[in-house]
Amino acid sequence: MFYTYNLYSSDQLGFTNSYHIQTELPPHKFRAIMMEFRRGGNNDPHAFVKYMREHFPDSFRLFEYDDVVQYDADQENSVILSNLLDQNNQTI
Repeated sequence: MFYTYNLYSSDQLGFTNSYHIQTELPPHKFRAIMMEFRRGGNNDPHAFVKYMREHFPDSFRLFEYDDVVQYDADQENSVILSNLLDQNNQTI
């Protein structure tokens, strides 16, 4: 089973890089590896991607979102956010 992760780097909330990752590592293991990597003092996402490629070559893959798929996902996320905001406004 493959899992999908999005890794972003930002400079003061402006996204500078984004990596879309697919791997067989389950979320708890992926987070543990990332936390250990950061504990070593390295917060560079590019270095993390390089590390993952070297240590998990058989199950690590970077990919790009297809524009149509991304558009559909953005539309769905907008609807979900709108519904959540409406619910929040009704409870206030």
